[in-house]
Amino acid sequence: MTTFDENLAAELLPALSDDENQSDENISPSQPVEEPGAPPMIYYSAAGSGVAEVRVILSGFVLHGFLGLRTLVIKSVALVLSVGSGLSLGKEGPYVHIATCVGNIACRMFSKYDSNDAKRREILSATAAAGVAVAFGAPLGGVLFGLEEVSYFFPAKTLFRTFFCCMVAALTLKFLNPYGTQKIVLFQVRYIIDWAYFELATFVVVGMLGGAAGALFIKASKYWAQSFRRIKVIKAYPMLEVLLVAIATALLSYWNVFTRLPVAKLLLNLASPCNDKDTDRDDLGLCPSEISEIPPILMSLLVAFLIKGLLTIVTFGILPSVTKFLWSGVYTSHIPYK
Repeated sequence: MTTFDENLAAELLPALSDDENQSDENISPSQPVEEPGAPPMIYYSAAGSGVAEVRVILSGFVLHGFLGLRTLVIKSVALVLSVGSGLSLGKEGPYVHIATCVGNIACRMFSKYDSNDAKRREILSATAAAGVAVAFGAPLGGVLFGLEEVSYFFPAKTLFRTFFCCMVAALTLKFLNPYGTQKIVLFQVRYIIDWAYFELATFVVVGMLGGAAGALFIKASKYWAQSFRRIKVIKAYPMLEVLLVAIATALLSYWNVFTRLPVAKLLLNLASPCNDKDTDRDDLGLCPSEISEIPPILMSLLVAFLIKGLLTIVTFGILPSVTKFLWSGVYTSHIPYK
């Protein structure tokens, strides 16, 4: 008998028979039997983005409880609270995990997919791609994500099903209209003036700086995980790290005009051209009218770049259901190229 949550079956311990009770007398006194303690306050199956674990499941491994109903509920609630807290994190990775949970629960309703792991993984591949399609408003991007990133076996029939699933997910998102703009993306940028050829050199420099910043971010995150998270108090009480990161984010972000804004509004103001009158921009001083106004703007952007980089490094790897896909764009968008 299957249930919606694989943890329910895992938590039901079988009763000991008479033979097993008699064998208890042979247990050595040096190996006492520990009594089960209270359940942990942290549900680790819902921690993090979940993309890596979804890839492991699609490769053939079984992670009990990772795609169950309990994980779906806890992940959804934690994602809302995490994104609404204002931390340097995003929701794109958890969308993949949540969509895969929905696909796994749907498979349990049909014996054809519930009893066949191969067919189940086809559904999970399609739902993982649909999560990316909803997160970024890109159905084709979701298909490519499922083809290149999460799936180890991707036949032609799975490709069509994945494309159909992503299209239905995108149309459903447009019908629900969560952003109130009749669009499936957070914001839209219109390019009124085309770029000039002399800007190619600056594009190359920005690309090099972005790659160097990415490499530095990886090394800094690794160093932070190997140093700070090995402190005994942090290891024993991981929620203390979340509290400290939240306090540091509030203290460092609020006084800066750029780091104070939400992610979508910040990206809209950084990417929109100054002469676009139809865009709902905020008056952040990003459109100078005189040359003397440019250095203060560059200094403010540099400070925001450092603050966002530092907060993203210390936030990466904490327990809330988060990811860093969108925040990598926020981090590199502070690099000026004009």
